[in-house]
Amino acid sequence: MLILLIASLALVFYVWQRRTYSYWQRHGIKSIKPVPILGNLRTFLTGKVPFFEQISLLHNTPGYEKEPLIGVYLLRGPGVIVRDLELIKTVMIKKFNYFVNRALSTDPHRDPIGYNNMFIVRNPEWKMIRNKLSPVFTSGKIKQMYPLMVEIGKDLELTLEKVPVDSAIRIKDTCARFTTDLIATTAFGVKANSLKNIKSEFFKHNVAIFEISWLRALDIGIIFLLPALASLARVKFFSKKSSEFIYKTVTYVLSEREKSGLHRNDLIDILLALKREAAEKGENMTKELDFLVAQAAVFQTAGFETSSSTMSLTLYELALNTELQDRLREEVKQYFGDEDHISYERIQEMPYLTQVVNETLRKYPIVGYAERECSQPESGEKFTLEPYYDFEVPSGMPFYISTLAIHRDEKYWPDPEKYDPERFAPENRHNINMDAYMPFGIGPRNCIGMRLGLLQSKLGLVHLFRNHRVIQCDKTIKSINFSAKCPVMASDVDIYLQLIRD
Repeated sequence: MLILLIASLALVFYVWQRRTYSYWQRHGIKSIKPVPILGNLRTFLTGKVPFFEQISLLHNTPGYEKEPLIGVYLLRGPGVIVRDLELIKTVMIKKFNYFVNRALSTDPHRDPIGYNNMFIVRNPEWKMIRNKLSPVFTSGKIKQMYPLMVEIGKDLELTLEKVPVDSAIRIKDTCARFTTDLIATTAFGVKANSLKNIKSEFFKHNVAIFEISWLRALDIGIIFLLPALASLARVKFFSKKSSEFIYKTVTYVLSEREKSGLHRNDLIDILLALKREAAEKGENMTKELDFLVAQAAVFQTAGFETSSSTMSLTLYELALNTELQDRLREEVKQYFGDEDHISYERIQEMPYLTQVVNETLRKYPIVGYAERECSQPESGEKFTLEPYYDFEVPSGMPFYISTLAIHRDEKYWPDPEKYDPERFAPENRHNINMDAYMPFGIGPRNCIGMRLGLLQSKLGLVHLFRNHRVIQCDKTIKSINFSAKCPVMASDVDIYLQLIRD
């Protein structure tokens, strides 16, 4: 009986696999041949590459170079890799009403912070949140935050001055402490003191969010690849300790700000306004507090990691290309002049700094990919893959776009592995297809904090290069290999650079 049961289960599994993995063939759409159980994600699921690099490998599969899209098989079932730039614009912009939601989810009951944040939350809540939070990220509001940011820039200078002469430092650690302090002051109105205090609790919890154990990797895998199982598996976007810290911090700051009546034009002011609005409507305040904390959590997480990675990868490339670094440092000194800081208007005008940061984000688009889930209306016109295929896309099907692959495609970027800020020089802009440049995503659901993130990275670089430069040392790695555990672009080993004081 046991042998019969095993044989029956094996037969059912075989039939299910054959039917599942013949989906694209039945619909006449070119697809990549899968392997049993793992589908087209073998390299990722065996821990060899991060997910964004797996999507890049699928995008670049030999033999599909001229295909506008590729059918693939994920753990959740069939999916689409979109390669053609026009089709990307169709999915992300022109037909956005069919692709409002991301193809991921977490447990709404056990992970309210993860489920309700703007990165994950589904429409129509997403649209409401986006409209409410957008005022925080206007140029005017960021300009009002800028003096607070400059203070952290000066803290970075003071910290670097205390580093022993010609020391080799872990550059990502320094950058991450800088962005942690920036987020703490601009978003929450608190002093994290990560640069001054090596044991800063705020910094410790920020880092912990991106430290992925195998158990956390399983949670993240379910959220991104098997979202239908999120509630059953009780997965969480943030670990229990991280959630508790974020909840404690935000509730404390909200309470203190209400008592003091202070206005700082930051995220907390916006969240307090939302809280008052909810109270006037008689809404459940426990649920509302979860919602408020969720927005602060994603702001803290995204702002800390993306800007610090951009800074550290820029410094790494400039250490390898000292002539480019010299040019940037000359511009930094010119714009500082005799002042102790660069004004908001002036830092935005720095042409070579902008070219350098743009090129870093071209070669290293920090998230590495974008994804959306198709949502078909119950009635009316349906989304199809015409004119490429006569195929009506079913609701729930995920679409993936590899920004990493597109940013390193020689069709759009000649000699793509070369770090060359001259690509973005004004006289060369006409050579760039800007549709192939999407470091902050594309369309209405792109990164809401793009302006602030760019400013954070630029500010850190100018204050570091004001009195220092970086060069290679014995510990400096020869090339960047991405960490398979990290959900965003990060080196698999520490990047050490030698800090030289002028």
